[in-house]
Amino acid sequence: MSTPGDEENDLDSTVAGDVSLVAIDKKHRTPWLEQVRGPGAPREFSLGVGETIVGRSNQATVHIDSALLSRKHVAIKRSGPEHRLLDLDSANGVYVNGVKAHSAVLHDGDALQIGDVVLVFHEAGR
Repeated sequence: MSTPGDEENDLDSTVAGDVSLVAIDKKHRTPWLEQVRGPGAPREFSLGVGETIVGRSNQATVHIDSALLSRKHVAIKRSGPEHRLLDLDSANGVYVNGVKAHSAVLHDGDALQIGDVVLVFHEAGR
């Protein structure tokens, strides 16, 4: 028959034997934007489940301090597995891979230019 102290030791050894550490690398990340040019570059911004607003406002989800960005310049909204970009009537527009766009579905590696800022969209697991 075991004593209460013995049961605790058995539990500790069982838990210790079943726990392992797992390293997390970038291929398991959520989608993100990589800022490659503009004020503050280089930086990375994780995209949440809902909507991400990019602009110069302190209230923007992704705040970039550039006079060439509107306060709320562009929205990136997740819809199922897709991420859709929407220009929020910005003064300088949005370019996706060099083409001016009001809205677009984003794909891994797409380059977004807003003012003097260039962001690269990365899908999760890439």
